[in-house]
Amino acid sequence: MKKPRAAPRPTVDARLAQLAAMERGEAPVDPAVARDALGGKVGIVVAAAARLIGAGGLDALIDGLAPAFARLVDDGVARDPGCRGKIAIARALEQLDRWDDAVFPVGVRLVQAEPVWGGREDSGAELRAVCAMAYAHAYRPDALDVLADLLADPERMARVGAATALGDAGHADATALLRYKVRVGDPEPEVIAACLGSLLTLAPERSLPLVAGLLDERDDDRAAAAALALGESKRPSAVPLLIGWCERTTAPLRARVGYVALAMLRDAAAVDHLLAVVATAGKADAFAAIAALTPYAADARLAERLRAHAAQHRDPAVRAAAP
Repeated sequence: MKKPRAAPRPTVDARLAQLAAMERGEAPVDPAVARDALGGKVGIVVAAAARLIGAGGLDALIDGLAPAFARLVDDGVARDPGCRGKIAIARALEQLDRWDDAVFPVGVRLVQAEPVWGGREDSGAELRAVCAMAYAHAYRPDALDVLADLLADPERMARVGAATALGDAGHADATALLRYKVRVGDPEPEVIAACLGSLLTLAPERSLPLVAGLLDERDDDRAAAAALALGESKRPSAVPLLIGWCERTTAPLRARVGYVALAMLRDAAAVDHLLAVVATAGKADAFAAIAALTPYAADARLAERLRAHAAQHRDPAVRAAAP
């Protein structure tokens, strides 16, 4: 008598659909399915399982994250293109506030060069950035050394992650490293913006003159990075700095960055200034100020004030633009 054939193993697409339904809450989380997915060698399937574990409620599977990470590091280009599985595992451990020596020290240095049209591309930058944050949040004694190395990483995303993590690490000494990076510069404005944001987090009063001084640099990208860092700081002392800069900078930079930075402050004086621009400035500035305030128009009071000030403008297109 022939033995009955074993049921065929679900396809990758079927397993992903099943895990996605659990992640969205459309199906109950099945620990057996998550365990099976985590134990595989397909990065995108492991990633889906890791996200479920990171969301909580599957504590029995946490110890399986590090072995899964090791499997995906081995022959990573084939098993885990884009590092999606490894990134999800690192994020899950971060969410669960679990430090793992088999994951973060490996991930923060991992380079995965993958073939792309015209050459190769490192897909490990995001993983290094996630692991950098883990070093900061775990208050590791070697965090500053690790993050300093990563601040010189060839990839923009890793450098941004390092700069952001230095702010989260809470080490006052990190300000010297961040100031140095700002002074020597970076080809990516996002890196400078992250450095400035971390400086304003770690030492706001000491760092404010440095950030304010960048507003009037000839390099528009550095000026924009400084303006956005001031906006993200949510500090009232940034309001007059940004208003003054908006009044003296070029119209395109004012419209593209200055008004957005003022709106980001969520400060009464900044909002009053933007509303005055809506009511009285030229058409281009009024449109830009409306666009800057619109993301916050879920606040019914602000939406009402925005419409009222737009209604005062002489141009009917501006009057009609307020949400």
